[in-house]
Amino acid sequence: MTDRRAAQQRMSWLLDGCTISGVSAFLYHKPEWINPWGLTPLQWVVGFVLIRGAIALYDHLVVFLVECSKAKRLPTRTTGKPVRYVDLDRTSCVFLSINSLNEWFFVQRLCHFLWYADSGIVPKALEDVGLANTLGALYVMFVVLDVCYAPCHHILHMPSMYPLIHKHHHRQHFPTRGYLDAGNEHPIEHMIGTMCTWAAVLAAAYTTGAHAGTIFLFFNVHAALAMLNHSPYDVAFGALGIQYSVGSHEMHHRKFTVNYAQYCMWYDHLARTYANYEGPDDSTKKL
Repeated sequence: MTDRRAAQQRMSWLLDGCTISGVSAFLYHKPEWINPWGLTPLQWVVGFVLIRGAIALYDHLVVFLVECSKAKRLPTRTTGKPVRYVDLDRTSCVFLSINSLNEWFFVQRLCHFLWYADSGIVPKALEDVGLANTLGALYVMFVVLDVCYAPCHHILHMPSMYPLIHKHHHRQHFPTRGYLDAGNEHPIEHMIGTMCTWAAVLAAAYTTGAHAGTIFLFFNVHAALAMLNHSPYDVAFGALGIQYSVGSHEMHHRKFTVNYAQYCMWYDHLARTYANYEGPDDSTKKL
C-alpha cells in the first residue's frame, strides 16, 4: 500500500469514527429523533420492514411503468462496447443497510411533521388545495433541492474529499440497478441528501404553504426520479428551468466532474460543469 493510500485510509477511519461518535451522542441525548411517534420496539421494527418492502415494490413499479411507456434505453446500453457493471461488495451492503435506517428515520420525521405542522404552514384539508401550494410548491421544492444539493455534491468531488466519501458511489460508471445504485453511497453523503430534501420541504412550506399532499407527492416523485437516474432508461423532460435527464446523470457517473445537479441544472451552467450527453458514437468521434 502506498503512503498516499495509507494516509487516505487513516483519514477515512478518522472521519467514520468521528461521525459514528457524533451521531451516537446526538441520538443518546435525542432518542425521539429516530422514533418521533413513540412507537414500541415491535411497532418500530414492523414499520421498518414495511417501509423496506414498500421501497422495493416502488422500485419495481417505477421500472414497470417506464417499460410500459416504451422508453428506450440509453445509447451506451444498446450500441458500442458493452458496459461494465460492478457487483455489490461488502461495503456496499453495509452502506445500504445504514442508509435504509436513515430513510426510515426520515420517513417517520416527515410524516410526523406533516401530521402535526400548523395548518397555516402545511394545510391538510382538501378545500385548502390551490395552485400556489401544489404546482408552485412542487416547483419550489425541486429548485431548492438542487440549489442545496448541487454545490454540496460538487464539494464531495474535491480531491481532498472525494476518496473519503463520494468515491464509493462512483464504483458503478453505468448505473443500472435503480434504488440499489442510487442508495449505494457513504452514509455521510446520504445524510447530506436527506438534509437537502428537508431544506426543500421547509422552503416550500414557509413560502407557498405547501399542502401536505403536495409534499407527499414530491417525496415520491423525487424517489422515483432518483431511482431512474440510476437506471438504463433514456428518460428526459423539462419546463421552466427544470431539466431532468437520466443521460445527464449517466454523464456524471462516466465523467465524474460534470452535471452535479439532478433536476435544475442552473448550478452546472453557472459553474461551467454542464455537459451534454455523449453516446458511443460521439465518444468515438472525439478520439
